[in-house]
Amino acid sequence: MIFALAVAQILAGVSRMAQSSIAIRHYLPQRIWIFNLFVFIFLIWWAQWEFRVVDWTFPQYAYLLVAPTLLFFVCSLLTPTSIERDGTDIEAHFLRVRRPFFATYFLSVVTVVIDGNILSNEPVWHNGRYGHVALLAASVWGYFSSSRKGQIAVAAITLTALFATTVVRFWDPR
Repeated sequence: MIFALAVAQILAGVSRMAQSSIAIRHYLPQRIWIFNLFVFIFLIWWAQWEFRVVDWTFPQYAYLLVAPTLLFFVCSLLTPTSIERDGTDIEAHFLRVRRPFFATYFLSVVTVVIDGNILSNEPVWHNGRYGHVALLAASVWGYFSSSRKGQIAVAAITLTALFATTVVRFWDPR
């Protein structure tokens, strides 16, 4: 349910921007991140299906709520809560919230990386972890970079890592 709320946060923000009659200066990295977060949330939601056979304890269940909660916060930072009368500069907004955005995204990735080890018998390291390392490295870069080109690169690397991780984890060539 928290994942659905996170997606609703993104959709509400995009809807506010689309319906605004006031000029909005869009920012490519923010648009890519909208897509990245949709993909990331979808993949986590799908991957959690594997935990349906876990003999649950309360601490495990509580742990499982950490990543969706962090991602809800990340999604709430992505779009401004209101559109200013004199126009809204999405780049300025993104740069203003980039540090909490990337720090929280980093924590959500770490949480997702170790959940299989905590909730089942998934090994700590496997081939899918290369993509996770790229996600974590991109998060650190995004945290420190305030340049447009740097943020575009971070968003693109994240998108590429998400798709590569998906292919490694879920693609079954049978």
